[in-house]
Amino acid sequence: MAGSARHGLGVTFRSGGTSLSGQGVTDQVLVDTRRHFRGIEILDGGAAARCQPGATVRAVNAALRPLGRRIGPDPASESACTIGGVVANNSSGMSCGTHANTYQTLLALDLVLAIGTRLDTGHPDADEQLHAAEPRLHAGLLELRDRVRDDPEAVATVRRLFAIKNTTGYGVNSFLDHDRPADILAHLVVGSEGTLAFIASATLATVPAPAHASTGLLVTPTLADAAGLLSEVAASGAVSIELMDARSLRIAAAGERPPPGLLAEDVLNQAALLIEYHADSGEELAALEPVVAGIFADGVAGTQPLTHEDGIRADLWHVRKGLYSTVAAARPTGTTALLEDVAVPAERLTKTCAALTNLFDDFGYDESLIFGHAKDGNLHFLVNERFDAAAGVQRYADFTEAMVELVLAQGGTLKAEHGTGRVMAPFVRRQYGDRLHQVMHDLKHLCDPDGRLNPGSVLTDEPRGAPAAPQETARG
Repeated sequence: MAGSARHGLGVTFRSGGTSLSGQGVTDQVLVDTRRHFRGIEILDGGAAARCQPGATVRAVNAALRPLGRRIGPDPASESACTIGGVVANNSSGMSCGTHANTYQTLLALDLVLAIGTRLDTGHPDADEQLHAAEPRLHAGLLELRDRVRDDPEAVATVRRLFAIKNTTGYGVNSFLDHDRPADILAHLVVGSEGTLAFIASATLATVPAPAHASTGLLVTPTLADAAGLLSEVAASGAVSIELMDARSLRIAAAGERPPPGLLAEDVLNQAALLIEYHADSGEELAALEPVVAGIFADGVAGTQPLTHEDGIRADLWHVRKGLYSTVAAARPTGTTALLEDVAVPAERLTKTCAALTNLFDDFGYDESLIFGHAKDGNLHFLVNERFDAAAGVQRYADFTEAMVELVLAQGGTLKAEHGTGRVMAPFVRRQYGDRLHQVMHDLKHLCDPDGRLNPGSVLTDEPRGAPAAPQETARG
């Protein structure tokens, strides 16, 4: 970091974050942290884990499994995504919602700031060390904290947007949730995509691993039917509710491990909810099944009742987790598979799904699909586009503009768990308003005065974002 500062070079960090918004690309210095930053240290009998940025989520959870623990974030791409990407994107996942995501489970970060200053925010004297080493940054964080807190409109906006999944821009909720600059800084770095500091290690509080689990696939006649059942399923105590549209089901039915009774040629307008329950004992789990049976009673062909059999459960989860890789592998030559995600209040999910489907039709994205963490109002959608011709670039730009208008009109967030990157950077102001957008710019200048860290991501003054080629190799 200090060497790059001396030479005036931009630095971008790449670990295993699996977003597709272009965070991990640059024409200057690219630091791949996956080779030499894989350390995992289990603390306090499994109550916490200190991890370097190249360790994968799967590796960390494997180290915790004998202790009956796991980390809170549970992204579907656990085998590929790393702790560096998880922290940099404020990852959540299928069951952690906003209560056990990276931000909420963070205990400390070991950071290297833009000019090379190192700070371990878990040290008892971290705030004093920050004040001594970076007095301008320390004072600036206090000023930004008070500016946000003294603005009732800003406070209301922050509370509304962070009540649902939200990784758009910087985590300005940190100014409301924490008092000391060292703690504020640590939580601002979560979701900052390498634009504020390098994460040398992250210490995360763990959560109990489910002792017993039961999973089922509820296939419904239409997407609207599936969305209409969300409140009932959530009220039944489900910890995961994954939504899949008709194209998602066709892909799953044609795959290597299709759900029994679901034939690709029979899928027309159907949709499905992948539902999972957790319990502390087998008896508790068994007691749930007759209670939930009524929810599954109206399922159409392909519905799989709740089961605790590990093999069947693994096959059902494969239906969901294998979607992106299957579609990306089969995309037309020369196209890029773009996976984006948004969140809306859960009660507006049905309307948002219908409107997104209409947008795909309007822009000719015939191979697009929708899936996501329905319990949290979090939708992922995938489109294939060509960027080797001006027409493809323009089509995607026009689609993005229409999608932004749609999501914000529903009171939603433009990025839910994948990070802002370059694609959504031009729209951060529109989601937050001028004053909070200025707070974010001032924060970036405080932490990175020369704008060297991952330039072009999260914030930009360019209407189309910083120029960078979309990534074909990342996985969602």
